[in-house]
Amino acid sequence: MHNRQDIKWREDIERCTRLYEGFAEAAPFVKAVYECVYNFFEDYPVAPQPAVDPKEAADRLRTGRSLEVNPALDTKDAVELLKRITQALAEVNPELEGTMKVLAENFEQFVLNSPDRVSKEDMWSLCQLLVNDTELEQDLATFLFSITLSSFFRQHTQSTVEVLRTDLWQEGNCPLCGEMPHYGMLRPEDGAKEMECWLCGTKWVHARIKCPFCGNEEQESLGYLTVENREICRINFCQQCRQYSKIIDARKFNASGGIILSIHNLASLSHDLLARQEGFTPGSGLEWVNSGEITDSREVVEKW
Repeated sequence: MHNRQDIKWREDIERCTRLYEGFAEAAPFVKAVYECVYNFFEDYPVAPQPAVDPKEAADRLRTGRSLEVNPALDTKDAVELLKRITQALAEVNPELEGTMKVLAENFEQFVLNSPDRVSKEDMWSLCQLLVNDTELEQDLATFLFSITLSSFFRQHTQSTVEVLRTDLWQEGNCPLCGEMPHYGMLRPEDGAKEMECWLCGTKWVHARIKCPFCGNEEQESLGYLTVENREICRINFCQQCRQYSKIIDARKFNASGGIILSIHNLASLSHDLLARQEGFTPGSGLEWVNSGEITDSREVVEKW
């Protein structure tokens, strides 16, 4: 049985195929993975954790402290989703079968050597181990592990997300889990900069002229990069901390009904490459660019 959310991600993949040059080639992979994740949680439903006390949460946010909600994950379930995603990717591109077989062996070893529940830090350690010791490229590793972690976190934290007073939050990190954002958007209705946590999906409004990573508010050292004829996505950067985030300008297309920013992020990875070529690092810590791709080449850019 398919619900509205299933239809929504299908719609956004189609929309991104129209909006972002070059995404058509990657769209079948993204579709296969989202289909896989959807079917996984049909088979392995996750009960959301009880919502935090709204008053206690509000008091904490007023003082600029994230709730730092970071649930441990069932090890076998997390690895099972990773395995299913890798299988789905290999079905779309048979050339990946060899790499995916090696990953599956490492996943099984991770289960044997780990406790019943693991943290997100444990999962990222596995990710880095695979990048270092196998043929897994960094961009694909980030894709595999970020979508696995975010899929579980969004299930676990759903109850708290629904009651969280994000209007009380003015910091750059996520008010719910504490992660730094990788992307956000300029809202079509008012142009406000709304950040979204890549991990738990929490959204909050953040000052447009302010770095979410170091708090810099000096306009002269803040700016954005964009590619000619591809202005839907902006790379917001800070010269002080040399970090960046991606902002989707939803005013430039029909965003009625909302958009799934994680898909727009995947559709605009060329902008991550541009940011890295210009010497900026992702403030989120999510590395979407392989080291060998960072060259001295330059594309047409603009700066505010």
